[in-house]
Amino acid sequence: MTENEEISEQERQMMLNKLNKSLFWVGEQIPYKVSIKGKEVNLHEIVWEIVNKAKLDRDDLKDIDTFLDLLRDKEKEYEKRLENKHLIHDEAKDLFDRAAGVRRAIMDLRELTMPSKRKIICKDRHICKDVNTEEWDSLTEVIRKK
Repeated sequence: MTENEEISEQERQMMLNKLNKSLFWVGEQIPYKVSIKGKEVNLHEIVWEIVNKAKLDRDDLKDIDTFLDLLRDKEKEYEKRLENKHLIHDEAKDLFDRAAGVRRAIMDLRELTMPSKRKIICKDRHICKDVNTEEWDSLTEVIRKK
């Protein structure tokens, strides 16, 4: 088996099965850049900004919910491509890693939308001082316009 060979059906199924296991995303890296609805966003930076925001208001929570819907669509897109597209090993691994990273972002953000978890997180988390939220602010403007 070489890196330029197409993945086997067995390898494809193993990757797809792993994507559907609980907690597979733990320790995965959130992708730095992701294209969502034709706009490239700095996903890693946006998640960092949201998680470190000192206070989340109702508009933030509404925008996070909308953003989560977009991320779920992106995760499904990656999974469908992994399921149906002819891929060599490197492409399949990259697609799997991106899907896992998007799931990690979803799980990190989803906790902030749950009132009981948000209360615990906000009480225990260390807020980084001087976090610039311009990526998140820019994305919320796009979300609100749609």
